[in-house]
Amino acid sequence: MALPQLNTTRYVTTIPSLDKEVSFRPYLVKEEKLLMIAMESQDQKQIIRAVKDVIKSCVIDDIEVEKLAMFDIEALFLALRSKSVGERVDVRLKCNECEQLTDVNINLDEIGVDKQEVNNVIKLTEDVGVVMRYPAIDDVEELDQEGGIDAMMSIIYKCVDSLYDNDNVYDKNSYTEKELEEFFDNLNSEQFKKVTEFFENLPSIVHNVQFKCVSCNKSNDVELKGLASFFT
Repeated sequence: MALPQLNTTRYVTTIPSLDKEVSFRPYLVKEEKLLMIAMESQDQKQIIRAVKDVIKSCVIDDIEVEKLAMFDIEALFLALRSKSVGERVDVRLKCNECEQLTDVNINLDEIGVDKQEVNNVIKLTEDVGVVMRYPAIDDVEELDQEGGIDAMMSIIYKCVDSLYDNDNVYDKNSYTEKELEEFFDNLNSEQFKKVTEFFENLPSIVHNVQFKCVSCNKSNDVELKGLASFFT
């Protein structure tokens, strides 16, 4: 005899970069186990892969998860976590005065995406520029965990949408990886800074938290940014 099947509630959330509503269900025990195993491994690639797989399983509408920007993934995962486990989570925050850790309870439903305007068309000279796109979760998954200049350049190369000058637009089919590397190697420091500023100012989930230190009683005002900040 087949065991009874449980119905799951459906919820709706919005993908920030697309401004598109999608339906999802809470994640189940089997998916929570997948997340816990990934978190325990402390392996960044395994964690990203688990988050991606859980989102793909739980979002009911047809979306290409691999192509979503990282802040879309962050927002989707917070919505999933809120409806699956509960909207409140405890984080340990360091006092700015004595550096003592204090447990602070946060409502995940109050966290939003900082969608400041980021110009993806970067003018390098009067005639030449580069058009960038937001890093997708697959781009981040492929990064070397050690970081460093190689990882930074890798993500930059992946996120180049096109290059242009006064006469032409050069899409990805117009140049080789070696030619792109040589193009960036020939930028001066000011031009390269314009490119890195695009990544420094990417949208992200963000939340301002005010708390009093349990040790010195000092009032703190802390900005939490990025998914990892809410699960420490």
